[in-house]
Amino acid sequence: MSLIVDILIDDLRALIRDLGQNGGLMSPSVYDTAQVLRLYPTPSEDHVWPAVNWLISQQQADGGWGNPSMPLSRAVPTLAAILALRRHCQRRSTFDGLLEAKRFLRRQLEYWEKPLPDNLPVGMELLLPYMLEEAYREEHQDDIDDVPIKLRLNIPLAPYRELIALGEHKRSLIQQKKPRAGTAPVYSWEAWASHADPELIDGSGGIGHSPAATAAWLFAANRNPNLRNQIAGAENYLRQASLATSESAPCIMPTAWPIPRFEQSFSLYALVTGGILDFPSIQDVLKPQIADLHQALKPRGIGFSDDFMPDGDDTAAAVAVLIAAGYPVDLAILNQFERAPHFVAYHGELQPSISLTARAVHALDLAGVDISRWWKIFIDAQKLDGSWSGDKWNTSWLYTTCHVLIALKNSPYKTAMKEAVAALQVHQHPDGGWGIINRSTTVETAYAVLALQNLREAGLLDNDDIHMLQRGYNWLCIHYRPFRMKEYQCWLNKEIYCPQRIDRAYELSAMLAVTLGELKL
Repeated sequence: MSLIVDILIDDLRALIRDLGQNGGLMSPSVYDTAQVLRLYPTPSEDHVWPAVNWLISQQQADGGWGNPSMPLSRAVPTLAAILALRRHCQRRSTFDGLLEAKRFLRRQLEYWEKPLPDNLPVGMELLLPYMLEEAYREEHQDDIDDVPIKLRLNIPLAPYRELIALGEHKRSLIQQKKPRAGTAPVYSWEAWASHADPELIDGSGGIGHSPAATAAWLFAANRNPNLRNQIAGAENYLRQASLATSESAPCIMPTAWPIPRFEQSFSLYALVTGGILDFPSIQDVLKPQIADLHQALKPRGIGFSDDFMPDGDDTAAAVAVLIAAGYPVDLAILNQFERAPHFVAYHGELQPSISLTARAVHALDLAGVDISRWWKIFIDAQKLDGSWSGDKWNTSWLYTTCHVLIALKNSPYKTAMKEAVAALQVHQHPDGGWGIINRSTTVETAYAVLALQNLREAGLLDNDDIHMLQRGYNWLCIHYRPFRMKEYQCWLNKEIYCPQRIDRAYELSAMLAVTLGELKL
């Protein structure tokens, strides 16, 4: 057992030391890669074709792009991929793949005729109407020879009317507020603007920390000599952003970059959920990270980088970490994100997040605040099967359920927690792990194990529950590979993505929480 602890601690130490380096790590994005390829590709074909080939390789067997576990998240990357690849379909296989993509979009129309859920990807109400407009424009311009007749989409707009109306409302709000650089609306700049305003460039050199928005801004700038310096900075931003992914081609992009504070605050928060923030063997690498996080937390909160506006989610994670580490924190910093009965990431957002509220409530609990008034919010949001789902920042109900259970563990709602444990029991795979795609995944198993370990420490598990926890822990041990991060995309942004270091922090925290807990027994 001590050997396992030594290996896990060495792995965790290396992870903590690297948090935030080079702007953070992020999985490659179909949408952003397609947008950069379509709007502002590098001049070299040596760069273009690797991006083309990568996009083709990401197409699913049903013809669409994106994770099949969340159908509504797939329209934007699929439309973007079609628009980008239509210009590079010299190969018969690519042409046939685009025909399948067109059929996929037709089959998807039924999803959009239903009421819109809360867990729409970020900016979906802006991005999907924008992509539909782009498709229409390309297919009805004067010269349409570049778009073969069979690849013209001719998608009916009626099924999207609720989303389009929501997008029009959002655009009107954005235009009224005249967004500034480094604010949430600018992250989706490509969907609501066309004038290359240099004042919207933030400290990263890009637009809204978004490769897609930056490529669209560069397209609008059209090499304007008056914007020479800003264009050079934006081009450098795209080069640097491409280095954040696990791929090596310059045109393959993440969904957001840089994300150093998001990576830092959420990874350290994972250690808090595992109860290992005060473990002696990591303090020499941990304390500088926590001190750095402390100086970055301002009265308005903290964002996913120092050049982006503060948000409630990163602020809640940072506040929880600092309180757990013994730092004094003015709770007004977190409370400003409360919009009863929830906490919000950004003021004016249209859908609430139950996981964000759970993290904020957990932070307040760590600070000794009476959190009982929030408990009923979680109880009312619980599904009939005992789980919590439908979150706007993560597709996995295991993520949401984990964080709600941690917020509830000191509450009197024992029945609700037992029902959640029953849901975990029902959905545990025969191999011992958990995952929403009919196979076990590392990060989702880590969420379940962390939730169960927290309930075990609160004395809320019976022997069968502890056996379930042990099976999940064993699955993590069997599939653990020291110093090798896995990538499974279940986080939500413009599309589904994976922040590798954060997921690794949850994995290591879950394994260490159980291992160290066993040593105490």
